[in-house]
Amino acid sequence: MSSEASSGSDRKWTPLEDIPSEWYDVLRNPRRLRLLEELRMHRTRVSLASLTTAIVERESPDVSNGEARYNVRLSLLHNHLPRLAEYGIVEWDTESGVELVDDSPLYPADLSRLLEYCRQENGEELLEAIVHPIRLEIVSLLTEHEQPATLEYIASTLAAHDVGSTDPLQVKRTLHHVHLPTLEAVGLLEFDHDTGVVKRRDRHLPTVR
Repeated sequence: MSSEASSGSDRKWTPLEDIPSEWYDVLRNPRRLRLLEELRMHRTRVSLASLTTAIVERESPDVSNGEARYNVRLSLLHNHLPRLAEYGIVEWDTESGVELVDDSPLYPADLSRLLEYCRQENGEELLEAIVHPIRLEIVSLLTEHEQPATLEYIASTLAAHDVGSTDPLQVKRTLHHVHLPTLEAVGLLEFDHDTGVVKRRDRHLPTVR
């Protein structure tokens, strides 16, 4: 069955379910995702030294020198931990360490899928492009239906579920000028500007739900 034939009425339009909209920017960074995964695995407060070691080993298993540790620790102290704490995702201080805030709406399965994007060939660029409420839905829609879809179909389907806007024309404009070119640039889809046909490129990617 083609994507045009499906109404999409049975889809669950909640990418990264229950995640506040401002979290998307925080979750586009691979190091923050690895940090959160490490905390999730421990399920308790982790010292800054242990967290630094874990991040170094995850990112550069063959390079564990003093400079690498220093750079990771510095980025945790002055960038990643303050950003995550600002949005209420972690609690931390230099003496007692770091822990996830209880009842975080970031589900382990979603975190694991985001980390899968990091492992792709162009993982950092891919994560930057796809971790967006509208672009996640575009990829999910194309993945589920498998067949090429028209720009009009994608716009009307997103608008019907109030993804970005309820105005199909407004959604169509942002798809055409922003979201589809962004996803095409990182190799996720092909967009024919003349015919308006959108086709997912044949590569395995996790679907974040």
